[in-house]
Amino acid sequence: MNWQEDLGDLFSATVNQQSLEEAAEMMVSVSEDDLEYHNTCVSTLNSAIQSCKSGSSEAIAQINKSGYQVDSVEKAQKILEDFLLIYLNEYKCAKE
Repeated sequence: MNWQEDLGDLFSATVNQQSLEEAAEMMVSVSEDDLEYHNTCVSTLNSAIQSCKSGSSEAIAQINKSGYQVDSVEKAQKILEDFLLIYLNEYKCAKE
């Protein structure tokens, strides 16, 4: 799979109509016992952030598969950066 498909799956499966915090908690419920899933989540979000930073709009369609709707690369980047930070904080707390 590529980051675009992974991002679409991640947003449609976890974010959907929930807050980013609730989605991150759901992801951590799996990733705290599955390092491969954790690495995929981090890699996917980082790849999408880098894509936005390069000006690509590829992440927008994937984010818009969820309850979140963005209409610019800047908004997509912000949501992805927020999501990654929230997820990493939740993951850290779960591992302590």
